[in-house]
Amino acid sequence: MSSKEIIEIGLGSIGKIKIIKALSEAEKMATIYALHKRTNLKREDIKRNLSDLIKIGWVRETKLANAMYSANRENEYVNHLTSFFRAVGYIGQPES
Repeated sequence: MSSKEIIEIGLGSIGKIKIIKALSEAEKMATIYALHKRTNLKREDIKRNLSDLIKIGWVRETKLANAMYSANRENEYVNHLTSFFRAVGYIGQPES
């Protein structure tokens, strides 16, 4: 998969951007319920977006009692995106 395809899949919707933001700010892994509370997205949309983000390696899924998700902090794209989000104040600002 090319860099262009990875970026287009990863940033293809506001939902994916909100999920990356929520997972990047989280200090621990998150459930779909926790992502729903932080992003106000529908559960079906979260599941669909997570599937794409897992496929490109931006999110990790761990199956415990429930499926748990975290930003893949070892992924170069995720690190650059998180740095950008912090630089422009998207991460770390109060919810409005």
